[in-house]
Parts: sequence; structure tokens; C-alpha cells
Amino acid sequence: MGILGTSASEEAELRQAALGSGQSGHRPRQSVDASSGYTSSGYETADDYESEVDAGAGHNSVNGYDAGNIKANQDPLNDDVDAIGTKKMSDTVNNTSESSSIKDLPSNSVPQRNNEEYNEEELRRELSNRTYDEAVNEDILRTYSQHSKQANDGAIDIKDLDWDSPSDPDNPQNWPKWKKWFITMTVANVCLCVSLGSSLYVSGVPEIMQKFQKSQELCLSGLTFYLLGLGLGPVLMAPLSEIIGRQPVYMFSFPVSMLFTMGVGLAKNIRTILILRFFCGYIASPALSIAAGTISDLWGHSPQEMSIAVALFCVAPFLGPVIGPIVGGFAAQEKGWEWTMWVSLMFSGAVLPFLLLCPETLKHIILARRAKKRGIKLNHPQLDWNFFKSIITVTLLKPLKMLVVEPIVSLLSIYIAFIFAVLFGFFEALPIIFRGVHHFTLGNSGLPFIAVGLGLIVGVIFYIILDVTIAFPKNPDGTRGKRDADGNPVFDPPEKKLLVGKIGAFCLPISLFWLGWTGKFESVHWMAPTAAGFPFGFGLILVFFSVVLYFSMAFPPLSVASALAANNLLRYILASVFPLFTVQMYDRLNIGWASSVFAFISLAMVPLPFIFGKWGPGFRAKSQYGYAAYFKQLQASKKTESDNDTANESSSEPIERKV
Repeated sequence: MGILGTSASEEAELRQAALGSGQSGHRPRQSVDASSGYTSSGYETADDYESEVDAGAGHNSVNGYDAGNIKANQDPLNDDVDAIGTKKMSDTVNNTSESSSIKDLPSNSVPQRNNEEYNEEELRRELSNRTYDEAVNEDILRTYSQHSKQANDGAIDIKDLDWDSPSDPDNPQNWPKWKKWFITMTVANVCLCVSLGSSLYVSGVPEIMQKFQKSQELCLSGLTFYLLGLGLGPVLMAPLSEIIGRQPVYMFSFPVSMLFTMGVGLAKNIRTILILRFFCGYIASPALSIAAGTISDLWGHSPQEMSIAVALFCVAPFLGPVIGPIVGGFAAQEKGWEWTMWVSLMFSGAVLPFLLLCPETLKHIILARRAKKRGIKLNHPQLDWNFFKSIITVTLLKPLKMLVVEPIVSLLSIYIAFIFAVLFGFFEALPIIFRGVHHFTLGNSGLPFIAVGLGLIVGVIFYIILDVTIAFPKNPDGTRGKRDADGNPVFDPPEKKLLVGKIGAFCLPISLFWLGWTGKFESVHWMAPTAAGFPFGFGLILVFFSVVLYFSMAFPPLSVASALAANNLLRYILASVFPLFTVQMYDRLNIGWASSVFAFISLAMVPLPFIFGKWGPGFRAKSQYGYAAYFKQLQASKKTESDNDTANESSSEPIERKV
């Protein structure tokens, strides 16, 4: 079975036809990925035919800027995928000319990294760490450039700019490690504050009910509206970062969301609270999306370090909802429900000064600003309806379609959405157990969430240990990553990433059965149901990691973006409604059976990682958005291009006369 999910022979045929073997009459083109210092593709893609660079153009200076460092209409998405599908460069060169060797060729014709031979497995491993934001940003940037005003005065498209050299100090990936970790932890804490705002509100619901004389469901819908804002906000807000940069979006969305939080605390009726809660979540939501892109900007050249950085970042949105009841319960008990909002402002205010110190990290924004200082004229985009329609298609319409037609996306997204929703259902379930059965105070009833938080933290540590020992084992020479007998990197199939999900899947039903049947009896010590939260947090984060990693390897970058967008949207929508019926469910079914309903559903989902672990290659081979489908599209494009070339060559009249 090939890495694409098809048979090995079919995969080889697709790669050969899609990527070309030197018989098409076009020369190979080197596309240097400045972010990592080595070439991302040694061959042309179907799209590369649209803009071929004259071999004799050489390097020109544009107002002191080395034009040789400007990419010639390179498509980053196709370059990445092409590099995945190519064989090792030396093999292809040998096939082209048996008498030639890589050492005999010009240095600028062979992809290299630190004077070492480059091969497909290394880039594919790097691509396996690609985040949603990094992938979707590539398409947004391409759309952004496609809508640039056409100019005949030598203006340059933003996407054609590149670093001066692999060691360019302006490149965020070349910044000192302390600086990169400072930015990473700052944006992670921003995400923690955003997610913290969801659960802090719940602790004040009992007092809000009494003060405004409204039903529990209506008052709880303040959480629902906040989560809906978090789910819908990135659809339109996150792409804005590709136009103006990440830093301006941070500096607008985070402080403005704090103002809406202040408005909730000052509200005089439930209608005002609900409206402000939605806009608070909506305005704050871009941080959850673009923070992943910030981490990619910083660590994209180092898969091992990026894997750790992404793990620490991903746990932040889960820790926020867990910390909320722990802190918010005491605030509401001692000071009133308004103080749940003031506590949220305190957390955000503590992070804001550090956010002010974080510089811009988005590549094309940094390069555009530098080009302006150097006097280089850039094309400006036309932000018309077609541009925004393209963005909506990428961030909303395609994800919805993938939820319907892709079993990998639909089933695993439902799995993640369900366990995420159960976490938010705990906001009502745990107070019923610990306040109703064990007679905890409002403040103390939030303390059992500490066990869930510990489970999340231990789960991240467990993932990092497995990642270091299994995915990136240490070699005798000090390097990390699996290698074959010849020292070449070895790349695992996507299904290997489901290992942590298989472990975490068993923890979830165990936790829920444990919680339900120890929490219903007052005679059972309160520590027993409290401890049940640990395996839940542990299993939740492991399943989440495995699904995200599997998506990132099962689909090409742009489809990864849509798959994760579908997952994100479904996760927040389902989580927004669970707290609304949790109380009624526990009242009518009692604690034991209500928790068991969740446990039985999670038990029914345990086989999913195992199913895709065994039959995943078949699903990927049949996917209309997978790598196999993408290579078939390239194959068709190559065939069409070849047919057109043949027709032009056989014509007796020059093409100019026919035109």
C-alpha cells in the first residue's frame, strides 16, 4: 500500500505522470523555500507552466533589492505537494542521465539543505506538522495575489517576495529561541484567556437567574452565544490577518473583546448580556485561529520543536474552560456574578502587555514592509466580491461539504465534537454531583475540575514523550527522526498518528462510567468522582492530537485547512448546546444513568481510531480531497499540457500567426 492510500504501483504511476519525468520539454525549476533554507520542489507543477522564468534572466537589482530572491509566481501549495510526491532528487537525476551525478551538476540545479542531499521524506515530515492556519493562509495569500491590480510599471506581487538569504535575520525562524518561545507562550496565554471567558460566566448563572428572574436555560445561553461566536468568528475574521498581518488582528481583537467583557459585567438586563456575550466571543475568536499560524511562522523549519510548541499551544484552549469554574466559583460566591467578568479582565490585562511586545511574524507582511522601505513598488489587491467569495469558499463552504462527503472528516470530527461538548456539559453536571450530593459550596464545587486539568497536562507530557521517542527518536549522530540503512529519513504513513488516539479513546468511557456510578452516592467519598476527571482530560487531549495529526497527513494542505475548519465549527456548535440540556438530563435520568449515556456513546466511538488505522488507506484512496485525487488532477493537467504542446509543435504555422 502506497503512502497516498492507493496501491504502490498506482501511486508510482500517478507521481510519474503528475510530476513529470523530464520528457515534457520543460526544464526543472528550483523553488527555494526561504523559510527553511532548502528547496521545496525540484520540479514544476501543473500550475508552474503558467509562469516560466527565462533561463537567461539572471539576477537584477531593484532599488538595492536582489531580484534574484523574488520568487517567480511560485505556488506554495503545489510546491509543497510536489515535493511530497517526488522521488529522491538523486534518483531522478540518475534516470535522466546515467552518466551524470549530483556532484557533476551546477549547485543551483539540485535541491540542497546545508550542502546535504534533500529527499521527499524530510519535507513530508515537516508537512505533517502543518497547522490549519498555515495551510489556509497559503490559499488566502494566493487568492490575495490573484486579485492584485495588474500593472505594467514593474510593480511586484507580494507573494513573489522572498528573504535575502536562508540566514536572513528578519525571518522569524532565524530569531533567537528565547524570543520565539516568548511569542509562543504569549499567544498560547491569549488563547487561554479567550477560552477562559467561556466558562467563567457559568459560575455566575445562579445569581443571574435570581437577579433577573429568568429561566436557567435562558441564562445559560450566555455560554451558548459565546461559543457560537468562537465558532463563527474565524470564518471572516481570521482571513483578515492575511491582508493586514497577525499583529494588528491581535491588537484589535483582544482589547476590543475585553471591552465587550466589561459591558457584560455592567449589563442591566439579560438581553444585553446575551448580545454582548456573542460579540465578545466573535471578536476574540481570531486569536484561536491565527495563533497556530504564528507558531508555524516561528518553528516551521524545525518539525521536532514545532511539534512541542503546537502541543503546548493546543492545550491552552482546553485548560481555559477547566480553570474557569475553579476561579469563577469563588469569585461569584464572595463578590457576585459580575466579578466573573472582572476576573476575566484581570487575566487578559495581565497578558496584554506581553502581547504588545510581540512583533509581526507573518512572512509576506514582513517582506512587504521591508520592500516599501527599500523603495520597491508592490501591486495592491482589489478587495472585491470575488475575493471575499473565494475566502468564504475556503473557510466555510468547502468545510461543510467535507463534513458530508468525507468519512474521515465527518466521523472523526463528530468524535472530537462530542467529547469536547461533554467537557462543557461538565459545567452543569459536576455542580449537580458535588453541590447536590456532597453539599459543596459554590466555590468548592469548581475544584474537581483540577483533576481534569491535571489529566490534560499529563496527556500533553505523554504525547511529547511518545513524539520524541517514537516519531523523532534520537540517532547515534545526535540527529532526530527515523532513518533507513542509508541514513535517509523514513516517513510513517498517516495511520501511525492514530496511536495516541487509540490510547486516549479507552480513557473516556472509563472516566464517564466512573464519574456516574461513584458520584450518585453520598456514602462514596467525594474524591472518587473527583479522580474520574483525570482520565477524561488525559483521553480528551490525546484523541484531539491524533485527529489533528491524522488530518494534517491524510489531506493536501488546503484540504487540511478545510478539514480542521469543519472540525472547529462542529466542535463549538455542539459544545454550545450541551449545557442547555445537561441539567434536565441529570434530573430525569439521575446521575448514574445520565453519565452512562455519555459513556455508552463514547464507548461506541472507541473503534474509530482502530477502523481508520486499518482501513484508512482505502478511505484516503477514494477521497475526492486526498493526495491520490490531487495527484490525479495533476496527472490530468500534465496530459492536457502535453497534448497542447504536441499540437503546437505539429502545427505548420507559428502560434503568433494563428493568434
